[in-house]
Amino acid sequence: MQKFIVYILFIFLLPSALFGEGFPGLVLFSQSQGQGPSKTVLLNNLEQKVKIWNHNESAIGVPHLNTDGSIILQLKSSDHFFGNTRGPVGGVFKKLDYNGDIKWSFDFYNENYHPHHDFEILPNGNILTIGWEKKSFSEGINAGRVNIENEIWPLVIHEIRPPFNRDIEIIWKWHLWDHIIQDQDSTLNNYGIIKNHPELININIGEFTSLSEGDWLHTNAIAYNEQLDQIIISSRHLSEIFIIDHSTTIEQASEHTGGNSNKGGDILYRWGNPINYGRGTIDDQKLNAQHGAHWIPQYFPGSGNIIMFNNNPSDATGTNNQFGNSSVVELVPPIDVGGNYIISDSLAFGPIDYEWEYGGDDTFFSHFQSGAYRLLNGNTIITSTQEKNIFEIDSLGNKVWEYDLELSDIQPGYTARAKKYGLNYLDNIMGDIYIDNQIDIYDFLMALEIFILDEYLQKIDFNNDSQIDQTDINYMIGRILNLLMETN
Repeated sequence: MQKFIVYILFIFLLPSALFGEGFPGLVLFSQSQGQGPSKTVLLNNLEQKVKIWNHNESAIGVPHLNTDGSIILQLKSSDHFFGNTRGPVGGVFKKLDYNGDIKWSFDFYNENYHPHHDFEILPNGNILTIGWEKKSFSEGINAGRVNIENEIWPLVIHEIRPPFNRDIEIIWKWHLWDHIIQDQDSTLNNYGIIKNHPELININIGEFTSLSEGDWLHTNAIAYNEQLDQIIISSRHLSEIFIIDHSTTIEQASEHTGGNSNKGGDILYRWGNPINYGRGTIDDQKLNAQHGAHWIPQYFPGSGNIIMFNNNPSDATGTNNQFGNSSVVELVPPIDVGGNYIISDSLAFGPIDYEWEYGGDDTFFSHFQSGAYRLLNGNTIITSTQEKNIFEIDSLGNKVWEYDLELSDIQPGYTARAKKYGLNYLDNIMGDIYIDNQIDIYDFLMALEIFILDEYLQKIDFNNDSQIDQTDINYMIGRILNLLMETN
């Protein structure tokens, strides 16, 4: 009876007492030191570990959480063929169920290409990878690259189908090498006037971090927009983001026509550093070594806008990684009524500035990785990787939740980016006692009964501590409140 009275009172006190102003949800991130075993963690607002997955390889980039409680990871490969590479080298993909059992696993790399940094899960379950594609010294010279002493590794994107009881399959691919231009050698087929072709990448912009490495672009993020059927990619070394058409065939992706935009695999939109295509100066540069570029999802505040973490180090080459002023920025790409990105014959792609910016002073700084995601209630969750810090701000810039990885008892290490999901995201596995694909008062009453009777049900053991206690009931209530907020 005492427990019952406590929870009648708790129902009325929960919203302010439990969650404050932070979005009620579950935070997912992988934590690793870059080598050896690592962990992927599902964390609640009370900083309790709802679930921990262990894996023998170091996690690369951001894990993906499925609604059935399984996760998909990119992990560090045991070997690679790309010399002295910098940055997270992936190529090993695994799906683990909620219990940590491997559902499938495969390697996707060879001497010609190697995924790294990031990946994206498409609505159909396929995987988008960003990777290095090896081009020899002579191929670089023959393409008009001037500043080169060894191999060059341009970007290749693969869409692959995971091995659902069959071999993996390459569904679609895009090669940056098909969309380059240069103005140094008029005898080559890719010769042209740079400023007249913003749809192409100048092979002579950007410096290698080291001429012994081929990592020319250092692509660090990929994201997909289902409504537009487009892909966004981020290049640290060029301080620029690019959007390409995913609706093309493989053949059209290598050409300059075809697809929904009828531009083939050419660049549809680019932003951040217009000097790269001859339509700006250093004063027009808005991005510097950015990470985590993606569209804000449909129905979220700022839907359709692009948000990213602008690292803005004082030295983008990595020689001095201790100084800089990072910020999270949001921009509104200029699109006409036909869905085309607007650009004049002589000016750069707009906008001329951010729609919104948080930071840019000494509030936080990370030289590498990091990211930000808009949440359904308008809050933004931010990862400052170098500082080993994950925090959430409201629409006014007030910090409403924070998790310090340095104080974590999980293991030392960094995390590339943390994502936050609504509490009802895992309806198919957690809390749905009635198994009717929804969380409502009936599930809560059954959960409360189990709690009062001191019984156990794994489906409502949210913090995975082998008991049903006050925290589990709190989160059952939070899931119901979150569902109500999303439906209203």
